[in-house]
Amino acid sequence: MDIAVSVVVPTHNGAQGLMRGLESLRRQSLHRDRFEVLYVDDGSTDGTAELLDAETADDSHVKVVRIDNSGWPGRPRNIGVREARGRYVLFMDDDDRLGPEALERLYRRAERDRADIVVGRMAGVGRTAPREIFQRPMSGGSLRTRAQLLSTLTVHKLFRREFLLDNGLAFPEGRVRLEDHMFMLRAYLATERVSVLHDHTCYFWVRDGKSNNISYSRKDPGEFLGSIERIFDIIDEQVEPGPFRDRLIAHWLRSKLLGLFQGRSFLRQDEDRTALMHRLAGDLVRRRVNASAEARLNEFARLRLAALTAGGPEELRRVAEFEEDVAHRTRITGFRWHGSELAVDVETGLERVSTGAPLEFVRDGGSVYWDLPAELAAIPEIKRAAEIGEGPPAAAWRAYASRPEDPAVIRLPLDYEVREEPAEAPGRFRLRLSGSMRVDAETADHGRPLAGTWRFDTRVVLGGVGSGYALGPDRAPGAERTRTPAFVGPRDRARFANPYWNAHGLLTLSTTGTRRPLRRALRTGRPARVARTAAGLRLDVPLAVQAAVPGELTLTLAREGREPISAPARVTAQPLPAGHGSLPTAVLSATLPVPSGRGALRIGVGEGDEYTELGIDLYWTPAGWRIGRPAGGLARRCARAGTRRARHLAGRLSESLRRAAARTGKEPHPPRREQERVGGETPVPLSSGKIAPQALPRRADASPAEVPAGHGAER
Repeated sequence: MDIAVSVVVPTHNGAQGLMRGLESLRRQSLHRDRFEVLYVDDGSTDGTAELLDAETADDSHVKVVRIDNSGWPGRPRNIGVREARGRYVLFMDDDDRLGPEALERLYRRAERDRADIVVGRMAGVGRTAPREIFQRPMSGGSLRTRAQLLSTLTVHKLFRREFLLDNGLAFPEGRVRLEDHMFMLRAYLATERVSVLHDHTCYFWVRDGKSNNISYSRKDPGEFLGSIERIFDIIDEQVEPGPFRDRLIAHWLRSKLLGLFQGRSFLRQDEDRTALMHRLAGDLVRRRVNASAEARLNEFARLRLAALTAGGPEELRRVAEFEEDVAHRTRITGFRWHGSELAVDVETGLERVSTGAPLEFVRDGGSVYWDLPAELAAIPEIKRAAEIGEGPPAAAWRAYASRPEDPAVIRLPLDYEVREEPAEAPGRFRLRLSGSMRVDAETADHGRPLAGTWRFDTRVVLGGVGSGYALGPDRAPGAERTRTPAFVGPRDRARFANPYWNAHGLLTLSTTGTRRPLRRALRTGRPARVARTAAGLRLDVPLAVQAAVPGELTLTLAREGREPISAPARVTAQPLPAGHGSLPTAVLSATLPVPSGRGALRIGVGEGDEYTELGIDLYWTPAGWRIGRPAGGLARRCARAGTRRARHLAGRLSESLRRAAARTGKEPHPPRREQERVGGETPVPLSSGKIAPQALPRRADASPAEVPAGHGAER
């Protein structure tokens, strides 16, 4: 069988992290005879090659090539391409891993599109991966028409091998910074057949603090700036003068050269190193960057460039400190369901990290300026660069969702407006953004339903200054009242979608978790009813739940010492009564056999391990069956609560004794495992069969079995 893909993996002293990559290759869905793996060991001294030999001895499709140490991944990758037998080559780092369907999907896309390069969606693990390029598919792309390709310049992609050979595409060998950028620039310029696989995570880009990846080592300023100049050489050699060349020069000027002078890593540099960086970078700009390329920079990059060329190291540091001090804080103000779409109302303001005060802009003589420190504004060239224009800088506010098990992100619709608010001092103003993030539980994942648990964050980019903020910790007091779950999806398989705060206070949307939030949904203020019919007892329980379609589940009546009674139930939307407010209303309805006996039965949903109490009872009175909290229930439930509390204290005492014994070297009897708590809010008697919302206190003692794993209690 022909080899479809050759995976080339350079490695050097990577024994500590390479097993996760190897295991991910073993789990590939592509038939094992259709791909090979070439590990090129660059003179490891920690037993890497021996470990690979032992792990792959029985696998004829894995080859370990040993070479003398070259000091960088360029030569090992070139050797891997020469040794490869596959139609396509995928470059992979030894400390990263692939998604289980990565090779199959990448190969299928390359064959379908006749692509020279396929960019598979990346997820950053402990680091940031590109986002925007993976929000939509791409076929037949080129660098001239798809500028977003510049956002992904690592080589962790699929390449047609003949394309590499025919164009003489090879990595610079030896110790060369930005070798990936040089390779990808030449590759992008050589083709107009680039595809993007946007809706499946292919590559997990890992940084865990344990890696021996040489690209994490400290940059030598001369070496790094020399690599930027080599990139300028490639652009001058292969691109004609004009707007496209200017755009390419501006990209590396902004992201790499000026990027040296931003962030905490720059602010940690000592004075001598900062002075060297300032001198070398300023010289490179003056020699190689023209005015038309400079004009393509964003507002803040122009300011940083002015500090580099007209100021000194101290001015560069002050600009970096100003940028690091800019952040935003997104506040949740409310929730609304529209069918299967959850709208989360949000607002955000820009602020200074150091003081928490709002970020202000200065309006002077018809122009708007960054509010720079006086020392910077005193330099004429920097003052001119601080001018934004007639109005504030363009603000881009974006919302994203991701799952803990797959950090790749999807972009969500966010409709917003930007308004100016006057500051206390004359001639100054602030910006405030307000809008609504929309999460469609049925289509948000690139047309697919959301599955699992999702978290959300926003990012504001203002004139080139960006900051991110996770949704949840900051919320308006009224937001909690409007947070409700929903039944969404097709009628035959409706799902329960629940927005909640996880253990860290982050907004989380679950479509596979417990139905315990239905307890909280009893807060409608409308009575629950029970009626005797020819078929049995019909129960109708109002819920503050959105029912995009009728939700189907099981209603269960449970009583200690007896078999539970269960029947199919429906959750259907109901018209809102006048003055009801913003909460959606649905009714949980079911018809069950008439129970024998007259004791109270606990009403819940689900069966067996999925059974969840709603916190209300069905009970008999001389006037017939009622739903609510019967007299006498309080004492019974308080007794159960007391028992749970006693077990909890006993468990803590046992644990304390065990630790004390461990310190003295004596092992006591093993502690009894505390029984998981299920159900049990304090009941309050109700009259007239009505459910009083104030009688259903929020419970804060949920057991691990009652909440989505790893995401804390529903609150």
